[in-house]
Amino acid sequence: MNGNDITRNIEMTMSALIMYWRNYFEARMKKYSIKTVTIGAVLFAAYKHEGIVQDDICKMLNMDKAYVTRELNTLEHLGYIWRERDEEDHRKNHVYATAAGKKAAMEIEKVRGEWSAIEYANFSDEEKLDFLEKLHKIKDNVTGKVHG
Repeated sequence: MNGNDITRNIEMTMSALIMYWRNYFEARMKKYSIKTVTIGAVLFAAYKHEGIVQDDICKMLNMDKAYVTRELNTLEHLGYIWRERDEEDHRKNHVYATAAGKKAAMEIEKVRGEWSAIEYANFSDEEKLDFLEKLHKIKDNVTGKVHG
């Protein structure tokens, strides 16, 4: 296999894994009206980092501000989060998960654990760390070289 074939194969495999994950996650979160992985990621950030500022969610999840705002509006409409203006800097909003949001976030954590068990079956801890290291290396190679 030449370099281009390997790259194409990696891209196709990564795309398939993302699609499988999305389908798995969205099917299991349907009862909570969490319709996308990104809505789940934003809710989980609010759950894990109580009082997080919207800008920090953007940075953490590598999403633009308008997109995160839309996801937060959806979560607020669902009753999963509430926002509070920062007392010192009124441009900042702190985000908190409601009781219902915490319940949905705990389900997200459970679904992530199930997926991880499926995804990494037959992997040793060393193999997982090695794989993660390689993914970070790829991310570092492209960071700052592409827009998005």
